[in-house]
Amino acid sequence: MTSTNAAIAASAENAANAATPGTAAIILAGGRASRLDGAAKPLLEVAGRTLLDRAIAAVAGCDPIVVGPPVPVHGEVAWTREAPEFGGPVAGIAAGLANAESDEVFVLAADLPNAEEAVALLRRHPPLASGEDGICLADGSGRMQWLIGLYRTDVLRRAVAALPDGGRDASIRSLLAGLAVTAVPAGDLATDVDTWDDLERARATAQTPSATAQTPPRGNAPDEETT
Repeated sequence: MTSTNAAIAASAENAANAATPGTAAIILAGGRASRLDGAAKPLLEVAGRTLLDRAIAAVAGCDPIVVGPPVPVHGEVAWTREAPEFGGPVAGIAAGLANAESDEVFVLAADLPNAEEAVALLRRHPPLASGEDGICLADGSGRMQWLIGLYRTDVLRRAVAALPDGGRDASIRSLLAGLAVTAVPAGDLATDVDTWDDLERARATAQTPSATAQTPPRGNAPDEETT
């Protein structure tokens, strides 16, 4: 092995050792998609890949938990369902948390055409500071997109426990608005697919995932409501 190759190998090994393995990721894929005539939104394709596969790829290196009906996907995931089914995103988060063992957890909607780039932006953020409960992306208007975020697992568990009925039919705002969550400006990367027009725009502007989207979870830290 040449000295150059040895240096590259050592650098890769150091990066792998610095990464925190096993960070959980909850992907919410169990909504009704009422504005899409009940279509299975996570299975809609953008640039030849389903939205769900894009979400799974975005959290590569994590332990992904998909909350929704099992479907064929690329990659290994753990499946679970909210109780009752179609109980909303907060109930879905509660179901995912029951299977999450890491200190921090991504929460990601399964309707994000730019999921890989969006999560890469979260990963580039500094580790969560003392007193900071999480981070989430903000769209071009400054609106916080709670379902593209990274949160402290224990804080999420306490927030869910404080809601009636296990969070059934509760809004994401009711779960997270009282937490110390930092907004990360993301512009169009925070765009989701709620309507057929959204889907057509996503297909028209689809890009090949950037190299940053493949970045492994960082050293001390690594998912608008779905319908």
